[in-house]
Amino acid sequence: MVPAAFVTLEALPLTPNGKVDRKALPIPDQVRPELEAVYLPPQTEVERTIANIWQEILLIEEIGIHDNFFELGGNSLLLVQVHKKLQQKYQHLSLVDLFQYPTINYLAKYLTQKEYKEKSKSKSVQENARQNKSRIASINRRKQARQSYRTAKQKSSKS
Repeated sequence: MVPAAFVTLEALPLTPNGKVDRKALPIPDQVRPELEAVYLPPQTEVERTIANIWQEILLIEEIGIHDNFFELGGNSLLLVQVHKKLQQKYQHLSLVDLFQYPTINYLAKYLTQKEYKEKSKSKSVQENARQNKSRIASINRRKQARQSYRTAKQKSSKS
């Protein structure tokens, strides 16, 4: 495993016993690491939601939409935490999706398309149901018209 951050020290803090005093070690800066991707802030609501969750989990203040989760210091265990938080808003999101779309930009596009498809599918189902009701009503009207015609024809043949 590669450390998420490096801190340069002149000397390690030691306990009276001569061991490294871990509690006295400085906390790494919560600054975005130097990445190849140029920083571009989140633009849409979906991107802001994802970025806020990443910031909370990764403890980094600025996260761009083209930053890779794993290059920012994320790992599979942290990704599970991100998945849990994102799933509260996007129930259809799987953990595999997070591995497949490791940047905010790609993940936001995927989630937006998925939501659009879900809404379209729902509208399509509703439209089909409405059309089926209309067809059934039309069939029933035709049956009733035929029945009325037969009844009228029988009455005229009896007279």
